[in-house]
Amino acid sequence: MQRPHRAGRSGSSHGPRAHAPAADVEPLHPTATPPEIESFRHWQLEPHVQAVIEAMGITKPTPIQCLAIGPVLEGKDVIAKAETGTGKTLAFGAPMMSKIDPARASVLGLVLTPTRELAEQVGNVLRQLGEPRGIKVALVVGGEPMDGQIRALKSGAQVVVGTPGRVLDLYKQRFLSFPWTEFAVLDEADEMLEIGFLDDVEMILSFIPEERQTLLFSATFPPALLKLARKHTRAPAEVATASGLKTVDNIQQNWISIGEDDKPLALIRMIERSSEKDVLLVFCGRREDVDRLYRRLERLPFSIKALHGGYDQAARFRVMGAFRTGEVKALVATDVASRGLDVSHVTHVINYDVPRDITGYTHRIGRTGRAGREGAAITFVSQKDDRRWFPIQKQATWKIEEMPPPGPNRFARGGPPPREEARREAPPVREEAPAREEAAREARRAPREHAPREHAPRERTPREHAPRPHAPREQAPRSHAARAPAPREHAPRSHAPRAPAPRGEAPRSHAPREHAPREHAPRERAPREQAPRSHAPREHAPREHAPRSHHAPSERPAAHRSHAPAPHKPREHAPAPKPPSAARAPAPHARRPGYTGRPKRDAD
Repeated sequence: MQRPHRAGRSGSSHGPRAHAPAADVEPLHPTATPPEIESFRHWQLEPHVQAVIEAMGITKPTPIQCLAIGPVLEGKDVIAKAETGTGKTLAFGAPMMSKIDPARASVLGLVLTPTRELAEQVGNVLRQLGEPRGIKVALVVGGEPMDGQIRALKSGAQVVVGTPGRVLDLYKQRFLSFPWTEFAVLDEADEMLEIGFLDDVEMILSFIPEERQTLLFSATFPPALLKLARKHTRAPAEVATASGLKTVDNIQQNWISIGEDDKPLALIRMIERSSEKDVLLVFCGRREDVDRLYRRLERLPFSIKALHGGYDQAARFRVMGAFRTGEVKALVATDVASRGLDVSHVTHVINYDVPRDITGYTHRIGRTGRAGREGAAITFVSQKDDRRWFPIQKQATWKIEEMPPPGPNRFARGGPPPREEARREAPPVREEAPAREEAAREARRAPREHAPREHAPRERTPREHAPRPHAPREQAPRSHAARAPAPREHAPRSHAPRAPAPRGEAPRSHAPREHAPREHAPRERAPREQAPRSHAPREHAPREHAPRSHHAPSERPAAHRSHAPAPHKPREHAPAPKPPSAARAPAPHARRPGYTGRPKRDAD
């Protein structure tokens, strides 16, 4: 039986909404000295999870892991704030996968992320931790068909990792439910607030039982987000490893003053001068900028890829897979790649466009210097980017130094390089040159004298053309006289007397009508060119006439019938038969006594 859900936790409409200002919210207090823990064996994690962590090559936990794993194992709600690249995924993934029961065929853990790439990365880490125990992890993100995701849910997945939009769609279609969910994790929650996902997140949290354990991890916690986090948690353990915004210390940060049109060439020089092991991640502000820069860089003899939200999910996964394996030299992307992507071999982050604020800058440069490695972050600042860059410099609690652009100073906004630097960069001139080189130089400088060319006239022999025989054509004499039109033949009119006109009408006149003679102008016709006709008599083949038959037309055979009219023959009438008696009846024309031949008249 499904447990009753909480009511009144979700917003009335979807999409981003203006949250009320939360100036009175108390900020998180960072822990100055996290506990010194040397190994993951310090906690009561599941043995299979311990073995997987050791197989990953991770031995000592990071400060955020030292502060968060213990409260999660104790069953408390956690609000954790830490810098990017400090292992927040393992901080909630290791204790959660240790507490989930693999024998239960229900969704026990739900992890929400703002982007598909981050969801895929978190899903891969949780799949590695839960595979030895038989825990199934389902990835539920937008941009892909639902059929495979529905099959993964029906197969009995205990953990679901996805984006809020697709999770909400599957819940409304009744393919996903949370009657026994024990863990609700929000990773990079500040990004969800920024892109307007918090309304969907609140609705999803209202579908999960109140007995759940809520975990929120992010690099920044604005007041509105912190107020929402405390609203949906019960007596949470608030931990933090940084005061305000901070980046790791092993990232060297610089910025370059450069013209907008000189940015592509400066980036090309950085790629060409990088070592073989260097991997660059280039951030642009818009999708159009990513496509434009990618078309410029793909001509280089390096493996260059592009990534933004306009690509389908399969293409995005292929690009990220190649980037994680080290097959790509430089990846040009939007801020979709600045959240939670754990690619440890990124050595340089190039901000081709200045980020919008200090939070975006922190997340961008956090893609390098991960897992204790050294990294570099370089920002291109043009004249139009000053309004964004100067506030970032003021809000940053660390120093960002300016550096010259790669190559000569003609890339700088100040114009051409000074003369002293140009002289310093010019190659030294040899004071003494051999005589042969001097003579060769003088010979090259001297103008060349060209003798006039004599052009001899060409002798052309006339061609001999053989006369062609022209046989005279025989043409019929042409008549150029105008042809007179032939007179028309009019049928004679009948002058028979007409019937008398009916009563009340005037009698018609029978006088013949007078017609004016027509004048026919002679037609001028151009003479036609006709080929001469041959007057030789034609030879006709003799016709073969079949012998006529003397039979009657009806008795002739079909082969001997002729279509010519038959000669007329008078009919022969047979004599009428005589009556048997001798007395004959008088003929009708015989005269009787008193017959005069006139009709009789009635007597007066």
